[in-house]
Amino acid sequence: MFKTTTPLQRLRESSYTLSDLPDSIRTGDIGEFSQPINKAINTATVDDIAFAIQALGDEADALYRRVSALKQLHDRARRAGAVGTEVAVDAAARFVERRK
Repeated sequence: MFKTTTPLQRLRESSYTLSDLPDSIRTGDIGEFSQPINKAINTATVDDIAFAIQALGDEADALYRRVSALKQLHDRARRAGAVGTEVAVDAAARFVERRK
């Protein structure tokens, strides 16, 4: 009995790094109601992949900035002497005001 696989399945099985290939991507095209268009990965063009990489990179940058801001908030609250049950923003604001 032969096992039928798709090119996408073969790619995913060929490499650990390709095992996370998504089933679909967000392309650079805009559809109805100004929503980004999702496209099946097995029909995506090289340009579609490039646009998806760019969009994911932008999302990753935004996520990194939020993580960094949260770390700074946490650190400033702790430096102000806050403990786990205190409101972080209040404690961090005290820390900032003490530095003035």
